[in-house]
Amino acid sequence: MGRIVVVGFGMVAHRFVGRLRALGGLDRHSVTVIGEEPCPAYDRVHLTGWLGRRDRKGLELPIRDWNEDERIRVITGDAATSIKRAERRVETAAGRRIPYDKLVLATGSTPIVPSIAGVDRDGVFVYRSLEDLRRIRARAVGATAVGEGAAVVVGGGLLGIEAAAALGRLGLDVAIVERGPRLMARQLNEVAAALVREQLEDLGIRTLAATVARRIEEREGRLAISVAGRASPLTADLVVIATGMRPRDELAVACRLAVGTRPGGIIVNNELRTSDSFIYAIGECAWYRGFVHGQIAPGYEMADTLAEVMATGRGRFRPRTTATRLRLEGIEAWALGDPALLGRNVDFRGEGAYRRITLRAGQIVAARSVGPWEGMGVVQDFIERARPVWEWQLRRFRRTGELLAGPGNLPVAEWPASAPVCNCLAVTRGSLTAAIERGCATVDCLVAETGASTVCGACLPRLAELARDPAATVFDRGRGWLLGTAALAAALALAFVAGSPLPLATSFADFGATDLLYRSGGWRLATGFTLLALLLGTTALSLRKRWPRLRFGDTASWRIAHGALAALSLVVLVAHTGLRPGSGINLALTCALLTASVLGAAAALGFAGRRARLTFWLHLMAVWPLPVLIAFHIVAAFYF
Repeated sequence: MGRIVVVGFGMVAHRFVGRLRALGGLDRHSVTVIGEEPCPAYDRVHLTGWLGRRDRKGLELPIRDWNEDERIRVITGDAATSIKRAERRVETAAGRRIPYDKLVLATGSTPIVPSIAGVDRDGVFVYRSLEDLRRIRARAVGATAVGEGAAVVVGGGLLGIEAAAALGRLGLDVAIVERGPRLMARQLNEVAAALVREQLEDLGIRTLAATVARRIEEREGRLAISVAGRASPLTADLVVIATGMRPRDELAVACRLAVGTRPGGIIVNNELRTSDSFIYAIGECAWYRGFVHGQIAPGYEMADTLAEVMATGRGRFRPRTTATRLRLEGIEAWALGDPALLGRNVDFRGEGAYRRITLRAGQIVAARSVGPWEGMGVVQDFIERARPVWEWQLRRFRRTGELLAGPGNLPVAEWPASAPVCNCLAVTRGSLTAAIERGCATVDCLVAETGASTVCGACLPRLAELARDPAATVFDRGRGWLLGTAALAAALALAFVAGSPLPLATSFADFGATDLLYRSGGWRLATGFTLLALLLGTTALSLRKRWPRLRFGDTASWRIAHGALAALSLVVLVAHTGLRPGSGINLALTCALLTASVLGAAAALGFAGRRARLTFWLHLMAVWPLPVLIAFHIVAAFYF
C-alpha cells in the first residue's frame, strides 16, 4: 500500500483527504497528515465572523469518521522541519521521521509584515490563524472594558476590510491605513472603491488611503502610529497588520524544489506535480503558470484534481475564473476575472450600486461590482464559456445592470444549467439538479455532494429553494407531458414527409369532398390563418425566460404548451396542404417548418445527450427563416 504524507492541515488538505477517500484512493494508499497548529483543520474563510466567539466549534471541519479509518493518521501540533528527498522522508520538530511514497505540500501562506519600526511591539497582531484572532479578541475586550477602545488596521485589501469590520463589531473605533491609492486597489477601480469607502464610513470605519505607516510607538499605555503626511499620530489600543500573504515555500526552497519568483510559490504542472516527481503541491503555496491562486476556490479545485490524479490517474488542473468577494453587513463587492486587463468598459450606476464589465473582442474578460447582484452568475458564465456579448445586451446592462432578463429574475430551478448558483466554487444549477436527481433532496446533502456554500455561504437560500422543491427543475416537472408533445410533433413531421398526398380529382366526374376543401379558397384561407396564429402563439411561448414581465406560470408549463401548439400546428399544416409541400417558396416554407419541428422535438427529448444544446440552437436557426418565408407566401397568395 502506497504511503501519502500531507504537510499542512488546513482547508485544502482537509478537502484533498476527503476527496481521495470518496474516490476510493485509500483502497491503495494510506495517508498521514502533519499539522503544526494544535487543533485539526478549521474554516479560515469564516474566521472573521467568529472573532467574537470563545470556542471554535462552529469552525470545525468534519474529521470524526477519519478517526475510525485506520488508513488515515492525523498529527497536530508538530511542524514539518525538513524534507529528505533522497530518502523520501519528512522530519518534524518533535523528532518524527515519516517516510513517504508521495508527498503533498499544502503549507498555505503566511502574512506579509511590512518594514515598520515597532511592528514587533506588544499589541500589534497579524490576522491569519485562530490563535491570532483569539489574542486580538482578548486585547479588544480589554480595551473596551476600560473605555472607548480604538484599533488601526494596516492594509486596505479584502482581509484588512474584513478585519476592520470585525473589530468595529467588537465596539472599537477603527481606522484603516492603506498605502495604495484606494481600497482593494487590485480588484476595484476608483468609482467602486469610493462607494465601498462611503459604505464603510456609514459603519463608522475611517479610511486613510495613499497613507504609509512609518512607526509604531508606545505612549502612555497606548500605541501611537506615525503616518506619512500627517502631523499627529493615530492612537490605538491595538494594531492589526493585514497587508497581504506570501506562499509558504521554505520547505521546498530548503530541499531545492523549483519555486517561482516574487512572491514565491512551489512550481507545479497541471497534475500539481513539482520538479520532484514524487512531490506535489496544492493551495496557496503552489505556483501554477506564473500565478499563486490565493482564494479557497482554486485551492479546492487543486485538492479535487490531485485526489483524482492519485485515485484514477486522470485529473488535470484547469483553474476557473478568479472570483473575489467582499461580503459584510450592508456591503458587498465582487471582482471577477483579471480587473487589470484593458478593454472596452461598460458601466451601470444605480442607487448604492455600481457594476462594470470589461470586454475584449466582444467577450467579457473581467467584471467588478459594488452592491448585491443576483445576475453575477450570468456574467461568470459568460467569462467561463467565452460567450459573445451583443450590443442589445450591453444596452440592457447600461439601463438595468443585467445582461439578460434572468436568471436574477427567475426561480433558481429555471436558471440555465450552466449558470453558477455557488459563485465561489462555480457550482452550477445543472450540477445541483443532477445531485437532486440522484436522490440528494436536502440542503446538507447538496452541500456535501457539490461543495456549494462551503466558502462564503451566500448561496444557501438558493440551495434551500431547490431542496424545498426538488421536482421544480426545468426538465423534471411535467417531463411526461413534455416528452409526449415532443414525440407527437416528431411523429407528425415524419408522417408528413413519408405520407402520400391526399388524392384530388382529375375530372368533374370524380369531384368529391376532398376537392371541395382543397380547391376552396375559403378553406385554404381559414386553415392558413389558423396555422399562422398557432405559429405566433408557439413563438410567444418561448419568451418566458427572456421577458421579465412574464412572471405568471413556470417555464415547464410554458414548454409543454409550446410543444402542444407545435404539434397542433402540424395537424393544421396537413389540413392546409393535404400533404402537398408545393414548390418554390411553398416548398421552402414547408421544409423550414418541418425541420424546426423535428429539431425542437429532438431538443426536448434530449437527443444526442451532451449535444442537446447544439440541437436546441439548430432548432432556433431553423425557426429564424420562417417569418420571411411566411411573409412571401402570404404576399404571393394574395397578389397572384
